[in-house]
Amino acid sequence: MSLKLIGVFGGTFDPIHYGHIKLAQAWKSFASLSKVLFIPSGLAPHKNIVLENKHRLEMLNLALKPYAGFLTDDREIKKHQNDLQASYTIETLKRLTQEKEEDQALCFLMGSDAFLKLESWHLWNELFNYCHILIVERRESPIHSDQLTPDLKKEWNKRLTQKIEDIETSAYGLIMVKQFEYTDVSSSQIRNAIHSHKNLSQLVPEVIADYININQLYR
Repeated sequence: MSLKLIGVFGGTFDPIHYGHIKLAQAWKSFASLSKVLFIPSGLAPHKNIVLENKHRLEMLNLALKPYAGFLTDDREIKKHQNDLQASYTIETLKRLTQEKEEDQALCFLMGSDAFLKLESWHLWNELFNYCHILIVERRESPIHSDQLTPDLKKEWNKRLTQKIEDIETSAYGLIMVKQFEYTDVSSSQIRNAIHSHKNLSQLVPEVIADYININQLYR
């Protein structure tokens, strides 16, 4: 039975930019994802969040509005508001697994840089019990097995597939890597451009640039 695949895309989105959107678009098209959930971190263990939640959420909603099947999921922000604790991907995936239908599978989207740091994530090797991991790698710097630690290489060798049919017929546990047209943008690059009064048109959608300017963000 072919499963309906749901993309899960976590991050600070501080702010959301074309790099995020293009990555999600590429996987949604290639893997026929039924939807992609953009889940902004409430308190990120590995990153400093600059903007308050209301602005990050509003920009996500504005940026995703033109894209069918791209949805904002604010569960991690709500969790942090309630308990003031960090949000961990493993906890979010457990909750999403409880909520999904039996004919659905979760696919966690990430870039190759994030994957190479996966062992720093809380309970990282349990992630495979709840989702597939779909990775976008840069053409100029593909992932090589000698970049991986022994533990991560073990998971890589055991779980890697090049067939989307494997993803569609398994509930969780596989890794797939693709090289798509990659928009190499970082949130820090955007904040630096704002400080330097540079044009943001190649970095973020126009509606986001306008929102940043109107609200005088990252000044």
